[in-house]
Amino acid sequence: MARMDNRRRRSQKERRVETRRRLVDATIKLLHEKGAGLLTMEEVAREAGLTRGAIQYHFDCPKSLLIASIVEIADRLSKHLDAVELARLPLKERIDRVVEDYWRGFRGGNYTAFIEIAVRGRQDPEFEDAISSTLADLERQRDIVWQTVFADSGRSREEIQSWRRMLLIALRGLALTNMIAGSEEKVSLQIDQFKAMFKRYLTDL
Repeated sequence: MARMDNRRRRSQKERRVETRRRLVDATIKLLHEKGAGLLTMEEVAREAGLTRGAIQYHFDCPKSLLIASIVEIADRLSKHLDAVELARLPLKERIDRVVEDYWRGFRGGNYTAFIEIAVRGRQDPEFEDAISSTLADLERQRDIVWQTVFADSGRSREEIQSWRRMLLIALRGLALTNMIAGSEEKVSLQIDQFKAMFKRYLTDL
């Protein structure tokens, strides 16, 4: 009997996790497609195939759902690099892959959704704390990955991380440019130029 109760409890927990995931996935999708200004909880519930009551049960307020979406977006963005696989590639090919993988993340729907949340909540201390905390965790993970990927480059840890930060700043700006211009061709030249600069820096020792 106890084992049956444990199985039932696990099943209920799994259903709760699945419901939360569907709501967060729907929120991120709609933020990308419609923007935060037009997002409604009714649409989120409909997109997730659930009732609005499901949102109220799993999240105490719409803000909690958006904060959960921030955490999910950061988790997705943190998984786009395979450090072990990349470290096996020749250095120049490695640089191409890293820049392209980062750009794929920045030009996608996840980053658009993140920007929508950040703009909507920029005057809200709770949002700002959630974003800052989530980004700090993501930055620590990326620091470790970059150090692994470029450990054989001959550059110091500080130099490698400085270039990583420079890449992030550049791609954030290019992502916003791409959102406004609506054409990736307008930024592809700058991405190629960054690759070339990074290659020269890491190979000119």
